[in-house]
Amino acid sequence: MDDLMARPPRDEKESLFAHGGLRCTVFYGLLIGGVSLAAFLMAPFAALTESGREATWAALTESLGNPMILSRAQTYAFTVLGLSQLFHAVGMRNMRKSVFAMDHLSNKLMIAAFFAGVALQAAVTEIPFLVHAFQTVRLSAGEWGRLLLLAAAPLFAHEVICLLGVRRG
Repeated sequence: MDDLMARPPRDEKESLFAHGGLRCTVFYGLLIGGVSLAAFLMAPFAALTESGREATWAALTESLGNPMILSRAQTYAFTVLGLSQLFHAVGMRNMRKSVFAMDHLSNKLMIAAFFAGVALQAAVTEIPFLVHAFQTVRLSAGEWGRLLLLAAAPLFAHEVICLLGVRRG
């Protein structure tokens, strides 16, 4: 936070998208959209693989016609979309610094918001009346692990960008 406060303020007439802001927004938007789509496709791909069928466009479409597979695919996408936003928020606390170099304890509300978000996401996939209300499906520990890993993509990207020293903002 100190390095952020040491910089001069942005000109009031300057767009929020100046200094790479638009590029950053588009990049992370496409990344989060892409991982959410990948999560959605995991369920029909798994069903096709399990049945020994080839994953063609027609087979994927047919597989998604099964309400159970469609519900699982939607739950996967919903979960990754929600969680990836939380991971993205952690990285965006400081666009120029690795999360390993940030002082996370200086913003206890951010920590609380992250864990509250994860808990709420878990609630809508694990608590029966919320599963029914949100029309999600319950997830196994393995599914949670895969989805968390996929949802962390914005944080992984943030770390790679910091490691490579790509200047943003």
